[in-house]
Amino acid sequence: MKSLSVVVPTYNERRRLPKTLSEIVAFLQDNEISSEIIVSDSASTDSTQEFVKSYESKIPIKFIEDKVRRGKGYGVKVGMLEATKDWVLFMDADNSTKIREIIKFDKYTDENQVIIGSRYKGREAERKQNIFRRIISRAGNRFIDLLTGLNFNDTQCGFKLFRRDAADKIFSALQTKGWGFDVEVLLLAQKFGFKIAEVPVIWRDAEGSHLRAGQDSIKTFFEIIRISRLVKKNTHEKES
Repeated sequence: MKSLSVVVPTYNERRRLPKTLSEIVAFLQDNEISSEIIVSDSASTDSTQEFVKSYESKIPIKFIEDKVRRGKGYGVKVGMLEATKDWVLFMDADNSTKIREIIKFDKYTDENQVIIGSRYKGREAERKQNIFRRIISRAGNRFIDLLTGLNFNDTQCGFKLFRRDAADKIFSALQTKGWGFDVEVLLLAQKFGFKIAEVPVIWRDAEGSHLRAGQDSIKTFFEIIRISRLVKKNTHEKES
């Protein structure tokens, strides 16, 4: 792809962000991609904001600062709607899936408007993940499938690419502000008729994750229940 916006949501990422940003910038420059980086910060209390504002790069970096911590979903939404390039990727600040994995997405961009990374699809997917988090992740995906009908191996991987018209339509409609936003994003993509490809990626758990496996999993559980009810309600209203 020749034109790409990269959205990185952040919350207290001063320690991990320097390496992530340097790898993103190097990749975009090496591949001569017309690009921009959008850092969407959710009320960090460390020096993340100061670091981004002072970061020098030949790739334009937009910094979006939210004064209130509303959730990852909200941060991603704001960043995605600021994008100006033909394709928009959001990826995690912890660099669990590196920017170079997007090369695998290229062959899917002609026929699909949404391309999602997967830690669990087929033999090509690779992951180094805490066994407890892996169990929760796999069980969570099974639960999501049963509740919503989304037939994907991995809805929650923080590495997803959107054609910009699809990103604008999907994220303008997104309501979920927390960790469960990925589910609503995929349901909206299906609702609007966008084609979705699921592509194996390499994933390495990064130290210092802000996801609290127990507490945040419970919050996400209730978010997904709310999302599934909303989808069912909309479906019934459409059929009436």
